Amino acid sequence: MLGGKFWLGTGGKKLYNTPMNATTAPSLATELRRLLMPWSFALLLPMPMLLAGADSNSDIATLYLALGAAWLATEAFRPGHEPQSAAQWRKGFCALLVYLVINAVLFSLLGWSASVSSNIPLPILAALGIAPSLGLVPWLTLRLRQPYAAIVLGALTVGLIKIVACVVARIVYGPDYIAQGYVSADWQTAKLMISLMWAGTLLVSGVALVACHRRFSHRTQP
Repeated sequence: MLGGKFWLGTGGKKLYNTPMNATTAPSLATELRRLLMPWSFALLLPMPMLLAGADSNSDIATLYLALGAAWLATEAFRPGHEPQSAAQWRKGFCALLVYLVINAVLFSLLGWSASVSSNIPLPILAALGIAPSLGLVPWLTLRLRQPYAAIVLGALTVGLIKIVACVVARIVYGPDYIAQGYVSADWQTAKLMISLMWAGTLLVSGVALVACHRRFSHRTQP
C-alpha cells in the first residue's frame, strides 16, 4: 500500500484506491451502546427525589433530571467523539434524543406512581428539563471542548435567563413583587416569570441546535 493505493504483486497492478484517512460513520446502535453507561447514571440521578412521594419537590427532581441530561449530552459529544460529518452528527444527536426521551417518560411515570405533587404537569416539566441538553449543552461542548465547563456555563445561561425574567416581573408588578410571590416556584402566582424563563431557555436551546446543525450540514464523510 502506497499513499492509500493498494498494489498486487511485483507487476504493480492496482486493485483499488482508498483514502488513508477513510473512516466509517458509527451506526445509531453503536452510539446507543457507547452512551449506555452514562445514560444509566442520568436515568437514576433524579429517582431518589421522586421516590420520596408526595413529600418530594418536583422542581428539585427536575433539576436532577436536567443535570443528568446535561452530563449525558457532554458524553455524547465530548472531545475524541466530535462528529466529523453531517451523518455522524445526526446519529449522535438521535442517540442522545432517544435516551433523553426515555428519561423524560420514565421520570413522568415514576412521578405519577409516587404521587409527586406539581403545579405544572410532570411531562411538561420533564420536557423542559431535558431541552437545554438537546441544543445548548451540545453546542457548548463542541465549542469549548471542555465537558464540565459546558455544564457550568449552560447552568449559568439558564440562571441568567431566570434573572432577566425576574427583572421583567419587577417591572410589571412593582417593588413588592417578591412579597406577592411573583418570582416564586409556584406556577399559580409566578406564571409570568416561569413562562419567560422556560421560553427563553427553549429559544436559546433552539438557536444552539440550529447552530450545531449548520456546523455539520455541509460536511461529508471523509
